[in-house]
Amino acid sequence: MAELKVRDLSDQDLAGIESSAKRAHLSREAYLRELIHHDATDHLLSGDVSDLRELTRQMAIIIEQNTKAYLDFVDAVRRLPSEN
Repeated sequence: MAELKVRDLSDQDLAGIESSAKRAHLSREAYLRELIHHDATDHLLSGDVSDLRELTRQMAIIIEQNTKAYLDFVDAVRRLPSEN
């Protein structure tokens, strides 16, 4: 495995990293390793994320259209004359 050394990190940035690592229940090193891995592989997933956003948008439109059709149907059924 490669080793990386970061120089000239501000105390404020280091405190932010420590805080984030603590919230994630990780050591600072493990937290930074996950952060770097996520950033390094993010480009591999960006197309998938865009596809999922578009699919979600399309599904929301379909759900809205189906809901309107269902409510129109229920309204039409309620207006039918009662047999009693």
